[in-house]
Amino acid sequence: MKLKNIAITNYRGVKNIQEVPLRNLSSIVGKNDAGKSIVLNAIATFLDAKNYPVVDSDFNDNDSIIVFQVVFEHSNLKEILEAKIKTKIKKADGLEEFLNDFIFDGTIIYEREINKSGKAYNKESILIKDFNDEEFANLYFKADEELNKIIEDNTVVIPVEGKGRNSKIEKIKHIKAFAIDKGIQVENKFIIDDFKISSLFPQVELFVSDYGLEADTKFKTNSVTEISEYFQNAIKEEQQPLRIVEKEIETEMQIEAESIKEFMSDYTSSLQKVEIKPQIIWKDAIKNVDVRFQFEGDENPIPMSHKGTGYRRLFMVARFRYLAEKNKGNNIVYLIEEPETFLHPSAQEDLLNALKELSEDNQIVITTHSPVFAGATETSSVILCKKENQTIYKSSTDETRQEFLFSIIEELGIKPSFNLRDKFEKILFVEGKDDALAYKLICQKILDRDLEEKVLVLPTGGSSVDFFINISYFKENGRELFLLIDSDKGLTEKEPKKPILQDKTIEDFNANFGFGYALKKSNLESYFHPRALENNYHHLKDNEIHFFGDNEYLKDFFKEKGINKKHNIDIFNSMTKEQFEEVLEIELIDFLNKILE
Repeated sequence: MKLKNIAITNYRGVKNIQEVPLRNLSSIVGKNDAGKSIVLNAIATFLDAKNYPVVDSDFNDNDSIIVFQVVFEHSNLKEILEAKIKTKIKKADGLEEFLNDFIFDGTIIYEREINKSGKAYNKESILIKDFNDEEFANLYFKADEELNKIIEDNTVVIPVEGKGRNSKIEKIKHIKAFAIDKGIQVENKFIIDDFKISSLFPQVELFVSDYGLEADTKFKTNSVTEISEYFQNAIKEEQQPLRIVEKEIETEMQIEAESIKEFMSDYTSSLQKVEIKPQIIWKDAIKNVDVRFQFEGDENPIPMSHKGTGYRRLFMVARFRYLAEKNKGNNIVYLIEEPETFLHPSAQEDLLNALKELSEDNQIVITTHSPVFAGATETSSVILCKKENQTIYKSSTDETRQEFLFSIIEELGIKPSFNLRDKFEKILFVEGKDDALAYKLICQKILDRDLEEKVLVLPTGGSSVDFFINISYFKENGRELFLLIDSDKGLTEKEPKKPILQDKTIEDFNANFGFGYALKKSNLESYFHPRALENNYHHLKDNEIHFFGDNEYLKDFFKEKGINKKHNIDIFNSMTKEQFEEVLEIELIDFLNKILE
């Protein structure tokens, strides 16, 4: 399950209820002490009060309770709920109809209350649609005798013909119809979670803003937990000697060390070795995990605690990249305070890419002051945090998007991501670095022109904060401004607002800034030539791939065929002029010609 929304009441700087929408990757921005970290801590406590307990100072008003209300969504929501609830209500008793009363527009709404400091909730409940009359409420939990009494007292007619006329589900069906005809109101109300639906919730990990200073401690905590669980299972095998277990643990940890070392080598070429060695004490399971680095010139590996904050943050970058690979398909919420702290801008980009990859299967919420992070987040995934008597949270809608973006600029004073270069007369905004390289290749192969000879190509994203910050800055500089973005066709079922957003973006740009064009096909990958894909991926058979249509959404298809977006430029680079001409619409070529004229 993933969090779609969290509502917070009486927690830290929040007095009255505040709602915060959440996406796969969400950024919370705002000035210091505005209350950004409140959301992260609220999510952590809601999901895991044992490890993230409430303390006395968390209560905004000590005489009131803390309430967290979370909206969850899942692609197979009904199926996973059915598996959980069927132990309490059988299909024959109306499980299918009962589930419909739990689900609100494809979501469930869960509430946890806390009335004192500690590691436990005093109340856990889930929202359900039910009659507000006590006689007709909780029909699915009533015994057969109770249902018969309702039927008798109210002269509810149960048809005598038809199979199942005396079943519990049949009785409930006709009692509900009778209650509705009688005008008894249906209301939404919270009931105690006797079904243990909370066991379906995701795991959570919180990384505080000084994680760079405490990276080794946090790493040890996570690793010790993982290894202890593995160890406890292993020693149950009577024939397995303890030393074999120790060796397996040491080997596993060193495999992780080698993976992290490869990632860290991207930032420091002198790194020779990363050593992660558990210190096993049988009576304590595992007492500690030691993390050490050995660089050129070092005689022995040096403990991470002796290294500066920069290296320790680079370890965090490498570890998140490792987790992105390890936890694919898992259900984890990562909460990260100011991930940019102590990181060079280039390392920020690497961490951002790792977080984006991690967010494909998991959920990430960050707080940030960095244009690199805030600017790369979709506008709909940005939350602006402000203090106005209490902490409040604002997000954008289709109607308020541009006003919201300028509020972010005004609040944070974010400057454009690129400096203006005087030699360029024109600026072309595209959605990403791959797009910039791809359009450069298209101009070379189709038009025999160098796109970047007189055009500054800025990969800022057609619907991101970064995009609007940059075009607003460059609007008055006398250059001609152009925009080239994906149409995002085919996303209607999964992301119904996005195609509308892209249309609005082009309309706004043409009206206020310059000349914009949205691709006829869904996105740039839709222009891969089938034969080029087959040549680049040797596991594909000849003529296995078809030409992609304008409205075709390809994410699932690419995953099924083993096609990786990371290879975009390699594929475009291998395409011939003739292949480009087969897949590109003439309007796109005309638009590129217009820019180069």
